[in-house]
Amino acid sequence: MPLLSTFLLCGIRPALAPFTFTLLAVLVASPVRASVSFSVSPIRVDLSVAPGETKTDAVMIENRGNEPLRLRVTIADWHLAPDGTPVFVKRGSSPADSMSEWIEVNPTELDVPPLARMPVRYTVSAPEATSAGGYHGAILIESVPEMLAHDQPTRAYLNARIGVILYDRIGTVAPEIEIAAQDVVRAVDTPGAMALRVTVRNIGHVHARFSGSTRVVDGQGREVELVRISDAVVLPTSDRQLLVRLTQPLPRGDFTVVTRLDVGLPELLEAETRVAAPLAP
Repeated sequence: MPLLSTFLLCGIRPALAPFTFTLLAVLVASPVRASVSFSVSPIRVDLSVAPGETKTDAVMIENRGNEPLRLRVTIADWHLAPDGTPVFVKRGSSPADSMSEWIEVNPTELDVPPLARMPVRYTVSAPEATSAGGYHGAILIESVPEMLAHDQPTRAYLNARIGVILYDRIGTVAPEIEIAAQDVVRAVDTPGAMALRVTVRNIGHVHARFSGSTRVVDGQGREVELVRISDAVVLPTSDRQLLVRLTQPLPRGDFTVVTRLDVGLPELLEAETRVAAPLAP
């Protein structure tokens, strides 16, 4: 029996904000049993579990639909694609900075009544010999479609998944972050518009969060654009690519683009690029 494509979401959002998943699909050829609507809070957890320590806490699940909801809870590893898209992989497949083997959840399956809330408890146990650095894992909460014996093979089902991201920072490890590259490119979905592509490189062994801004000034030093870069994360020994969209096309002329990032160090990271508008074909 076919499943409607799995929808995968990840908790790269403020730690206290709940994530709500609502999906209602309409297929002409294949009827769908019901909508799926549930939320999970928090979707990001920053821990300080030292080697040999154990911490237990919970995430709260709320069924916002009018039908009972069966959920499955599993543990996974994950990493970020260069553009920041989360990629979930099998538990234990990313051993270098993974903490997935430290995590246990209870229950692993649950039935949530309509408009009800239920907790899923998790326990994190850091091994004694864990080296200083940053570690991460994920708790995946996935809806389980109700498949009845008399259902037709052409019926489609909804399947939704939310990832709760867990980070642990062990010891005192300073981030080692740099702006590896910066260039101006065309915004492919907006004719004449430009975007700044910034590559942030983490050569250290701890994840780091950063935010900042991109400033565009003309040949006379006048500011023509200021774009804020919201909170983002770069994982250990990896690159993170940002696409900063300019809100309007630049007029003809020469410009300087300056990006400044705050990564929690005493000094801001800075990159400067000169560009002539319009961009050459």
